[in-house]
Amino acid sequence: MPSYYPAFINVSDRTCVVVGGGSVGEEKVKKLLECGAKVRVISPVTTKTLSNLHSEGKIEWWQREYQVNDLADAFIAVSATGVHSVDLDISKECSQRNILLNVVDVTHLCTYIVPSIATRGDVTVATSTGGMSPALARTFREKLQESTILEYADLSSILSWARKVVKEREWDIEPGYWQNCIREELLRLVQSGREEEAKVMLMSCLKKGVINH
Repeated sequence: MPSYYPAFINVSDRTCVVVGGGSVGEEKVKKLLECGAKVRVISPVTTKTLSNLHSEGKIEWWQREYQVNDLADAFIAVSATGVHSVDLDISKECSQRNILLNVVDVTHLCTYIVPSIATRGDVTVATSTGGMSPALARTFREKLQESTILEYADLSSILSWARKVVKEREWDIEPGYWQNCIREELLRLVQSGREEEAKVMLMSCLKKGVINH
């Protein structure tokens, strides 16, 4: 199995092509739309949901089988046809055009794979087994969703605010000190709606980590 480089891809306003209009293709389309992608579906038929998305102008639909050169303007592509010969043709075109490709359930043809994700607010935790065991990746996701550790995602807004303040004040904070300030007490203040108190606590903590020059 290849060793995958973990990364999050910005697909906003980029053309992403999904070949296959079944339930799997529908799932892929929904995720891409959530991330602001311009989605094109290539398939003779689609699910009712995909048909509705097309009618609403939310996706483009080429109502036919995939043809060579269909991916000329694609940023990334997804093959969800379940037909091996089509997967191979798409893989060949993507390779020639240096287009990132995910072939559903055919890991060796993928140049990227989609991890199992757990989300809360602005925080996304991705788990991948490199295609070795999707079931294990899903187990990690489910356990994370049940875990209290994801509650710390509720701090994302206040930490983003603090980063701006630190930059404005030109504080040079000791590496790693941010983590020292991410405490349960701070989390509880935020969760109870006491944001101003939380801001005071966070900035007081961060100030202690400023490196004196």
